[in-house]
Amino acid sequence: MNLAGKKAFVWAGLRPKVFIMEPDHMKTIFFNHSTFQKNFKVTNSVVQELITGIIRFEGEEWSKRRTIMSPKFQLEKLKQMIPLVLKCSDQVIIEWKKLVSNSKDGSYTLDVCHDIEELISGVTSQFLFGIDYAKDKEIFHLITQLSELTKQATKVSNLPGSKFLPTETNRKSKRLTKELHQRLYKLMCERKKAIKEGKVVEDNVFNMLLESEIANNQDEMIGHMKGFVFNSHDTTAFVLVWNLILLCIYSEWQDRAREEVFRVFGNRRPDYEGLSQLKVLPMFMNEVLRLYPPLVELSRFLEEEIKLGEYTLPADIQVIMPTILVHRDPEFWGEDANEFKPERFAEGVLKATNGQAVFFPFAWGPRICIGYNMALLQVKLVLADLLRNFSFEISPTYEHAPRVVFTQQPQYGAPIILRNLN
Repeated sequence: MNLAGKKAFVWAGLRPKVFIMEPDHMKTIFFNHSTFQKNFKVTNSVVQELITGIIRFEGEEWSKRRTIMSPKFQLEKLKQMIPLVLKCSDQVIIEWKKLVSNSKDGSYTLDVCHDIEELISGVTSQFLFGIDYAKDKEIFHLITQLSELTKQATKVSNLPGSKFLPTETNRKSKRLTKELHQRLYKLMCERKKAIKEGKVVEDNVFNMLLESEIANNQDEMIGHMKGFVFNSHDTTAFVLVWNLILLCIYSEWQDRAREEVFRVFGNRRPDYEGLSQLKVLPMFMNEVLRLYPPLVELSRFLEEEIKLGEYTLPADIQVIMPTILVHRDPEFWGEDANEFKPERFAEGVLKATNGQAVFFPFAWGPRICIGYNMALLQVKLVLADLLRNFSFEISPTYEHAPRVVFTQQPQYGAPIILRNLN
């Protein structure tokens, strides 16, 4: 694209990929989702096991499922998640305080990735599925192992028929998938029985799906369950990790965010009303999402020829909206587009983007990620809680090397120096 500019395309085998970066064209693509369909015709057999759930559906089938699930992800429903997030956050805070207190110099260096993943998994298991994470971590650990296996699988070419080869990766993938499906099926059967006997009163996504027509399709149910777990693990957790890394690097913003948190909440725990009063943290989070979006590109598949502005796009091509490039484009964000400046969001996203479709960390339009409000609420709540208890500094061992598999992640972890606040 450095040579061709924004009007570029590349060949992926026999299919061209066309890059679209004009805001009006991207807006058309996002809203015309019946023509520009999500492209999840994944050929890598290992990757197929994790790209599941509602994102695999199109048209009326997608609309039907979105309608069923959406009420559980509305803000009024998500407020019920706050005590659970604080409970899971407490477990991390207690452990980190212990590590710092037992150190000789009042500080402790920790790669926070694992603990953050555990925290988010704990929220997901209880809020979406009604599972006590402390008693049943195995489903989440199997997803984690499959995720790590996928990262290895995407480093090598996926030759035709390669899924049938008895490679170590294929054997391990099949074993993990089989065990995961068995555990999920067992969980489904146990929960169905409990619902039938009137022993379940929790109002969560899992129970709602089991009481819908979706429950008649065992494979689809398992796909939705895997999708929710994987997306919380690989999206929410790493959005939170990137925020912690950037709070360390830009200590002046850490100080500003902490001062506001104490001013709003005082000595009480964060709550929804207080979160809505915060100004600094949302600015900071949006700038992190601009520079380090979970998905670095969004793709759509075109099944019929269409006119898009000055373009005539033929059928059977892939349309790419490169999030990471749009989010850093000086045309939309100014000459300082590559600089970390949360103040650009001081008056909100609409003002920062001039109302254009140039900020879409969780996609845009009708097919925006169904769980984006849930993700942002968790991140904001945990950050506010951690800022009340610790100061953060980046470790000298930290290497800034973002890598992309499904989402953007710190390749060498996130070692952070923790200190307790008096």
